[in-house]
Amino acid sequence: MFWLSASPQNFTPRLEHAKLQYLYALCIVSVMATKLQPCLRVRNTCTGLSRFDCRSLASYAPFNRPQAPLNPVTARGKFPAAALSYHWDTLPPTPEQLNHASKFFKAKPPAFLWSAEKFKTIDFSDSPEVCFLGRSNVGKSSLLNALLCQKIANTSAKPGRTRLMNAFAVGGEEDNGRNRLVVMDMPGYGHGGRAEWGTQIMKYLEKRKQLKGTFLLVDSEHGVKKSDQQLLAVIKHLGIPFQVILSKADKIVYQPKGSLRTEAMDIQLSELRRVMESVKEWVQPNSEDDGGAVGEVIACSSSAWIDGKRMGIDAVRFAMLRAAGLEYRTSIPTGKQVEIIPHEEIFGIQHG
Repeated sequence: MFWLSASPQNFTPRLEHAKLQYLYALCIVSVMATKLQPCLRVRNTCTGLSRFDCRSLASYAPFNRPQAPLNPVTARGKFPAAALSYHWDTLPPTPEQLNHASKFFKAKPPAFLWSAEKFKTIDFSDSPEVCFLGRSNVGKSSLLNALLCQKIANTSAKPGRTRLMNAFAVGGEEDNGRNRLVVMDMPGYGHGGRAEWGTQIMKYLEKRKQLKGTFLLVDSEHGVKKSDQQLLAVIKHLGIPFQVILSKADKIVYQPKGSLRTEAMDIQLSELRRVMESVKEWVQPNSEDDGGAVGEVIACSSSAWIDGKRMGIDAVRFAMLRAAGLEYRTSIPTGKQVEIIPHEEIFGIQHG
């Protein structure tokens, strides 16, 4: 390999000749790269060349293919929906279960039930409840609006917008456990949160008998923060069933207009898998003790769409229904009932 001169005024012919040699060498590399099908990354690190040359050469810059992408993806295809979830102790929902979850949340508009600043003022209910927790500005309100198909939670770029415990009914306003789910929007913690909010949230988590599951939102870009770790420790100590949801997954997995090359898609999916596995280490570091954790992580986005649906939203809906025992369950076909005749009767018939 050669080095370009630092004095182009004195060595302009040599520079042009060097550029031609570089282009010729890269053409050979590109032929080999096509045969080996490597994963390529565009990175503008050229020096001494024009912008046009940099764009031309960057597409041939070698880059090692990431190991074991989540799922095989067809060339220039769409993102596989299954890649947005990481299951290690649970089974992925079936298409029928996802369809049922979508219909359950869309059958009737969500109904606002109540707001409470303190736990002792919360209304009594017979319906199962699930609550959403997360750091301030993690995208909790935006996610709830997407889940419930209606702008029921106030969104703001300023942390700490949600200041009360807010309850919403999904599936109808009738207070019973058969066809209604209560969704709790809790104040955020961390930056923008308040100490008194944490006290009331802890009382709710520890004493609310209707609570069937807790969903902890973690920012896909930033991963598990110290405040998330502290809350996870409290939830595990209380023995509350919980599940981690990765919000803002479109920051990692995104699809620009037009088709996306398979190599770029594999890189994005591998990065998402890496984030999920790192979250799993915090959620369930010991495979023998789940600590109340549901053995899966779901990535979602309130703003990105895949195949006409919001990214990962139906999977989160199913997880909510499953926590409350309201999920669709596939019936197992059984054989016809057979009458069993006692041995005594058979003996009597034979010797009667």
